[in-house]
Amino acid sequence: MKILFLYRYGILGGVCTQLFHRLRHLPKSHNFEIHCGFRSDHGVKTMLEEYATLHFGLNKETTISFLEQNNFDIVIIIDTEEYIQAISAANVKCKVLIEVHTSIERNLDYLARINHEDIDGFVTVSGYMVNRIKFHISDELQNKPISIFTNVLDSNLFSNINVDGDGPPVVGWVGKIDDHKDWRAFMQISQLISQNHPEVEFWIIGGQTCPENKVQQVFDYAEELDIISRFRWIDRIENIKMASLYSLISKRGGLSLVTSHCESFGMSVLESLLSGCPVVSTNVGALPEITGEDSHFQLYELADYQDGANKATAIIRNSSEINKKLQSKRDELISLYDSSIRSIDYWNMLKEMI
Repeated sequence: MKILFLYRYGILGGVCTQLFHRLRHLPKSHNFEIHCGFRSDHGVKTMLEEYATLHFGLNKETTISFLEQNNFDIVIIIDTEEYIQAISAANVKCKVLIEVHTSIERNLDYLARINHEDIDGFVTVSGYMVNRIKFHISDELQNKPISIFTNVLDSNLFSNINVDGDGPPVVGWVGKIDDHKDWRAFMQISQLISQNHPEVEFWIIGGQTCPENKVQQVFDYAEELDIISRFRWIDRIENIKMASLYSLISKRGGLSLVTSHCESFGMSVLESLLSGCPVVSTNVGALPEITGEDSHFQLYELADYQDGANKATAIIRNSSEINKKLQSKRDELISLYDSSIRSIDYWNMLKEMI
């Protein structure tokens, strides 16, 4: 069976990382021939070339001819409207799935413009996203099947690593410096925590592509809130080293704080928990679906900064007991999200389509 994945952005981001995890665990017995197409290469070639035949330079026009020159059994289009338009215009017969990862509402508008005849169904990463898809698609598409395949990861890369844990507690925040992740909320909650725990440090992790003027805004805001002396920004860290950072935060009696306005899944939450680091998160999007709320995973309502600060403080005060409880949950999380265990479900789903 010949399968094509189409995605506009050939970058080392979340979507391509998920492709990587699935492709690594594609059973040879399935006899699938995998192709991946992108507009351009921004690092994805080094990640995927071992597992798939890669094609670059695919816009709407070139994709039409590319599809007609190849005999694909299944085409999976990931959040890219121009590729949906291309397959609508191409003279081909194949199964077509739309895979939806983005949770940003304006980026979901394309779903309303999909023609009923052009696709066979949807795939997405959470129950929350099933509801968002149903909200956006036309009445004609409501009966199309929507399958859920959650994001996965390599649990061997995310475990509680033995690191030196000397130092004050840390509240860590992982993500890009944008409104969707809401770095300002992190700062405001940090200020509330510091009122009762002036020793706590507050770390932003990520954001290496942040414009210089935005960087200055972050530091200015930390100074305005009078937490600048306890503030640290680690702007660049390889994903493979994140487990060590989460483990360090855990050993120092801290936690990960998630302030997102919406998430289609929430990989940073899962990475943190598997690395033994408790999480306090906004109760939005698919975040409540990752695992049951407990002492090591607590939710607060969006914009209720005081509740977020209170729950973070409770973890800091009881970190030893909470960390032990979180370690006992690791096997359960692995069974749900490890790529070597779960990826077979994705490939079986495609096999059943044919």
